[in-house]
Amino acid sequence: MTQGALRLREDGTCLKPRALSEAILERSVLAFRTNGMICKKHSLRKQGFTLIEVVVALAILGIVLTVIIELFAGGLRLARTSKEYTKAVNYVNTKMEEIASQKMLEEGMTEGEFDETFHWRVTMNKVNMLAVERPWEVKVPIQLFKIKVDVLWKSGPKERSASIETYRTMKVQDDEKKS
Repeated sequence: MTQGALRLREDGTCLKPRALSEAILERSVLAFRTNGMICKKHSLRKQGFTLIEVVVALAILGIVLTVIIELFAGGLRLARTSKEYTKAVNYVNTKMEEIASQKMLEEGMTEGEFDETFHWRVTMNKVNMLAVERPWEVKVPIQLFKIKVDVLWKSGPKERSASIETYRTMKVQDDEKKS
C-alpha cells in the first residue's frame, strides 16, 4: 500500500493518522502512537459514564437547583412585601381621606388598628406661620396644621411602615378669636 492510503493490520486495528480523526474522538477507544501509526485498542469498560462523572454531574445539578429554588423563594418574598406595601398605602390614603373630611382638627396624636396586622398613627401639629417676635400680636384668621399618617406592620422579623404628610388650613374658631 502507498503512504497516503489506509494501512490495516490483519485484525484491522491500525490506521494511518490522517484517517483517524473520528477514532480519536470516540470515548470507548484508547489511542496510542507506535511507529508513525495510530493504533486503537478497545478499552475494557463498556460505553457509559464513570462514577466520578456521575458524582460531578450530580453536584453541579444540586448547585443549580439550589440557586433556582433560592431565586423562586426571593421572588415570593418580594411579592409578599409588595402586597403588604400596597395594602399599607391604601390604608394611609383611607385614613388621610377620613381626616380631610373632618370639620375640626385638634393638635395631638391618635392611634388605632385597621386589622390584626396593620396599625395606624396620626400626628397633627399646629404650624406657626408667622414667627414674629414683636411687642404686638398678629392675629391670623387661619391655622395651619401639619398632618402625618403612619401605617405600621410587622413583616416577618422586620417592622415596616408607610407614611404620608400633608398640610391643611382651618379657619380660626370665633371663640378662639375672642380670647
